[in-house]
Amino acid sequence: MLKDVPFGEIDLRALAERRGPERAFLSLYLSGADALGTLDHRIRKVRALLHDEEAELEYFEENLKLVQAFLDAHPPNGTGVCVFACWALDWVEGYPLDRAVPDLLWVDAAPYIRPLAELQDEYENFVVVALDNTDARVYLVTSAEPDDEARVKGDVKNDVKVGGWSQKRYERRRDKELKHYAKEIADVLAGLHRSEPFDRIFLLGTDETIRELEAVLPEPVADKVAATAPADLHEDDAFWQRAFALFEAEERAAEESLWERVKGEYLRGGRAATGPADVLAAAAVGRVQALILTRDAKLPGLRCRACENVSAGTPEVCPICGEADVFTVDLANDLVELVERSGGRAEFADPIPGLAEAGDVAALLRY
Repeated sequence: MLKDVPFGEIDLRALAERRGPERAFLSLYLSGADALGTLDHRIRKVRALLHDEEAELEYFEENLKLVQAFLDAHPPNGTGVCVFACWALDWVEGYPLDRAVPDLLWVDAAPYIRPLAELQDEYENFVVVALDNTDARVYLVTSAEPDDEARVKGDVKNDVKVGGWSQKRYERRRDKELKHYAKEIADVLAGLHRSEPFDRIFLLGTDETIRELEAVLPEPVADKVAATAPADLHEDDAFWQRAFALFEAEERAAEESLWERVKGEYLRGGRAATGPADVLAAAAVGRVQALILTRDAKLPGLRCRACENVSAGTPEVCPICGEADVFTVDLANDLVELVERSGGRAEFADPIPGLAEAGDVAALLRY
């Protein structure tokens, strides 16, 4: 099934809850229509590695057929696609991606959702308001694409000097018009807050109008204002460069802030875990409220075929049941799966020195 939704709306929790026997899932990320051919070497190598695993090799071959049939029926358009298949469960599902992804083929016991989780973290929904005293536009940015949600006409005259009582009457009338205009914009934002998920609002335009708007925003909406900035509303390219630069700066600041919270909790023996083993132990029982991972971290792990438990590192036998029938996994992906299943959130951070020293992964815990 092709689910034609923005990548920001893909339900990672639903994907994380899908499980299969052994390495029964195939996950595929393609950058374009011809990208599958570039993975031929990878496909041959996987076949060779699964040569002695008869059941898993059969899963792989049948999954390839499912994926190829899916791609024949839904040729990739735009910049990419991701497809998940499990022949053992008679299931295949794909999503178009309008952001470039590396070509990737992954075999595991569940869908490989780490690349999607990184995309959703990097391109969270946010709102941009472009406003001056004549016009305001409200945009909801989803999967890095702005949608024009509403427009409010202001037509508030520029401040001019006319002298005497006429000046005072003019200023009172203008102040009243400006407040009414700001209230209309605030009502639009309040409605959007009730109907759409987003975490941040950026106000760009003229200082006077931004101040008036901030003064009338209801508290839950005002709490989401992340930054304000002057901007020329008539220069489209420059305006959106400014808006996305503000968003990226807030993202980096939020990553640093989360790490500081985790570090503070950990130092006082509070609700925090650091390092792959401790974070995995907490995630396995649903304790992780927020996970922070270095973006390109390589976290080795093992899954046991006998008991299906995942362990950090690369022990020769499963530390849970003692069986030697184990295979390697991307532990970062398994951590993201566990956190998604328990309703937590995952943040992928640019390298932070303290986080790197803690093993490139840490978590804020619920209890």
